[in-house]
Amino acid sequence: MADVIPEAGLPPLPGPESALFLDFDGTLVEIAARPDLVVVPPDLPSVLQRLSVALGGALAIVTGRGLEVVRGFLPVPGLVVATEHGAVLDPSDAASPPLPSPPAAWREAADRFAAAHPGALAEHKRHGLVLHYRLAPEAGEAAHALAEAMAAELPEDFRVVPAHAAYEVRPRFADKGKAVHRLMARAAFAGRKPIFVGDDVTDEDGITAAYAMDGIGYRIPEDFSGQPARFRAWLARAADALEAGQGPRPAGGG
Repeated sequence: MADVIPEAGLPPLPGPESALFLDFDGTLVEIAARPDLVVVPPDLPSVLQRLSVALGGALAIVTGRGLEVVRGFLPVPGLVVATEHGAVLDPSDAASPPLPSPPAAWREAADRFAAAHPGALAEHKRHGLVLHYRLAPEAGEAAHALAEAMAAELPEDFRVVPAHAAYEVRPRFADKGKAVHRLMARAAFAGRKPIFVGDDVTDEDGITAAYAMDGIGYRIPEDFSGQPARFRAWLARAADALEAGQGPRPAGGG
C-alpha cells in the first residue's frame, strides 16, 4: 500500500527539467538493525520506474551499498545506480577509474571482529568493507580502531568514513559528489537541474555537488521530518505530477 502522508511542509515537487539522485538507506527505506533486514515497500520499485521514465532516464540511486545488493532490493529495469559511494556505476562508463580492493587480511580481520562481538557484522563489498555495531554498541570503539588501522596501511587508497552505527573503509577517491558529477555528464542527465536527497554525512558530498551545478539538496531529517515514508509519498506525488504533464524534457535542453 502506498504511503498516505499530508503534503503540508514538504519541498516543492521536482519539475520535468530535474535529475534525481537518491540515497537508499535512511532515505528511500528505513534504517534496519542489520543492512540485510531493510524492508522495501512493494510499491517503491514501480514509483522509481515511473519517475525514471517521466524524467527520460535522469534518475539514479547513489548509495554506499554494493551493486548486487541494490539490484536485489530494487529490481527496476534500466535504473541507473552509483554504488559503494560512487566507486561503481552501473551502467558503467569509460571514465571509471581503477578501483582498489581491500587486502584479504583486512577481510579476515573484519570477520574476526564480527565473531568476537556477538551482534556485530562485517559487510564486504567489492572495493571496501563496513564494520557494523548497531546490535553490539560496546564494540563501537573496537570497530573504529580496526577501521583506522586498516586505512593507515594503505592511506593513499583508502579512508574511514563513519556511517549509521558503523565504520566504513572505502576507496579514498570515491564519494557521492564525484558520482553526481560523472552522471551529470551523461546524455540523460546533461542540462538538467540536479536534486540530491540523502539523510546522513555520507550524502553531503552529493548535496554539495548538486548545489554546485545550480541544483538543490534535501535532507531527510530536516526536509522530511526524518521519515523516509514522507519522502516516498513525495516521490509518488512527483511521479503523478510528471505523468500528468507533457512527458520528459529533452536532455540538454534549457
